[in-house]
Amino acid sequence: MKKLFAAVLALLVVTSGAPAFAHAELTGASPKANVILKKAPQEIRLTFDDDLIPILESNQIAVTNSKNVRVDKNDSTVLGNQLRTSLKKLQPGKYQVTYRVLSADGHPIASKYSFTIKK
Repeated sequence: MKKLFAAVLALLVVTSGAPAFAHAELTGASPKANVILKKAPQEIRLTFDDDLIPILESNQIAVTNSKNVRVDKNDSTVLGNQLRTSLKKLQPGKYQVTYRVLSADGHPIASKYSFTIKK
């Protein structure tokens, strides 16, 4: 699967006659980084300054609790410049959002942030 992804990515870069693009940057997140919430969110929504390329499983969000147990529903979806995933019912505590996206220039971007749900 990784070899197929790498081959498709290489093909996109080589055959693209478009001018170089800047890597996509995260411009918005719901919930935001380092926020303390009174109510648990039902989804994570990330917004970027450029469209994402929906190839295979190149765009993913994973949300884990303080015990490193995954609490998202593993249903990441791309719509233009947004990436979303649904969440299971979250309890009070600290959560980490890890994401990986494929920007329109063909470069993968990965990062993480956390948020907390107050008791």
